[in-house]
Amino acid sequence: MNVDKNMTDTTTADAKKHSPTYGLKDLWDEFSHSTGIHAVEKIKAPSINPFSVRGLMWTLAICTTTAFLIYNLIEELGNYYSYPIVTKVTSNIKHFIEFPAVTICNRCTLNKTRLDVYPEMESYFANTSLQRNKNFTFPTPTSDVFQNPLSLEWWRNMSMEGSKMLVQCAFGGDNFDCMTEFRPVFTTQGLCHSYNFNVTEIVKVWTAGDDANLIVSFNIHQDDYTFRANMAAGIKVLLHNPRLHPEADPTVVMASPGFSTYVALQKKEYSFLPGPYKAFDDMECVDTNSAEFVNPLKYYSPFTYEHCFMECVRIKAFDECGCVGPSDPQDLPRCSLVKQDSCYTTFVREMSKNGTFVKECGCVGECTLIRYTAQVSSSSFPANIWVNTFLNSTETRDRATMVENFLELRVFYDNMMVTSTAQQPQYTVASLFSNIGGQMGLCLGASNLTIMEITELLVFIILFLCDKCRGRKARNRINTW
Repeated sequence: MNVDKNMTDTTTADAKKHSPTYGLKDLWDEFSHSTGIHAVEKIKAPSINPFSVRGLMWTLAICTTTAFLIYNLIEELGNYYSYPIVTKVTSNIKHFIEFPAVTICNRCTLNKTRLDVYPEMESYFANTSLQRNKNFTFPTPTSDVFQNPLSLEWWRNMSMEGSKMLVQCAFGGDNFDCMTEFRPVFTTQGLCHSYNFNVTEIVKVWTAGDDANLIVSFNIHQDDYTFRANMAAGIKVLLHNPRLHPEADPTVVMASPGFSTYVALQKKEYSFLPGPYKAFDDMECVDTNSAEFVNPLKYYSPFTYEHCFMECVRIKAFDECGCVGPSDPQDLPRCSLVKQDSCYTTFVREMSKNGTFVKECGCVGECTLIRYTAQVSSSSFPANIWVNTFLNSTETRDRATMVENFLELRVFYDNMMVTSTAQQPQYTVASLFSNIGGQMGLCLGASNLTIMEITELLVFIILFLCDKCRGRKARNRINTW
């Protein structure tokens, strides 16, 4: 019995003597046989199998591909956080399209006949016009009408009458009263008349074609023209978003008397990505559709880049000149004629082309906007066969007078198609992980779950070292957890 006991003790002692101690080499060996990373199992710990040429080659291969993977991942993450974009352009046929606002300005908005009540007025406008076109000076008039602030009512009384200029109007083949739909609005050109601007319900177009949209007959009344810096005769047509001021980035078309001018429109919609994406080169856009957005402008609504800059330059002009122009929305003192010509108009013109001032305003573009493009063509108006009929209906003296004063304007969509240009993220979270997974699979034959395997190995190494530091026996957690 003692012999059996001695043999048992000897066997136990031998087992303890020859039982291997669990170490980092075992941890690596078990990881290399369980991981999904290619070729790791070909690298043996030195204590298990001394390094061979084959082992060194595989080690070099894995290190090289790992370095290449890390380089690609850093570049991939850099690209993702640079927020690159792609632009998608689509053309869609619509059942209906909102019609733009059409603002018509006579090339001379002031009425000479009405200005004649002021004896010096014609010579004053002649001198100011020469001053702008040539290096010309003249004595500043001192009478009250030139030096005192002028009200909007004065400007209305001295302007061309819309009821006399707008002869006949039709939309969609139906005639309508011009002055009911065309509303007076002040611009830097003077008193103009707008159709479909700032209305409760925007006019919609259901059919395209030059006979299906807006047709206007116009009498420019050249006999009532006075001297202005602009020397042309005819009308200036501003095509713009119905919700925006006529001078907020319009499409501009000129129409001459004696012609029928055809303006074929195309509507373009733009949608840009808000921050952190750079919508305009190095600038972010303002997401005006966001629930948190509050219009920072005091005088213009809605917020646009053009409204922002218009407000900025006009506030600065008031600080410089102490008055505002007739087209400004501020309820502040209006400029006198002398002040407007000598200070206000000049200052606004200079600031509008001053790059430093433009940057100081700090205006940024909105993320969604609408623009119109126009193709313009014309033909003689009216045709010879209609001359007598037109003379009788308008009570015009003769054909020469009619050709010098009358014109027809047709503004229409040439098709029921809207072109949309939208920015889209080049990278999404899904595409980022797909690219990372592709890089890992290409370099190491690994997947995104391999990151968990590597993380687990690092955790076990830390726990192994903690056991060693505490004097404990290291445990094989890979197999026991």
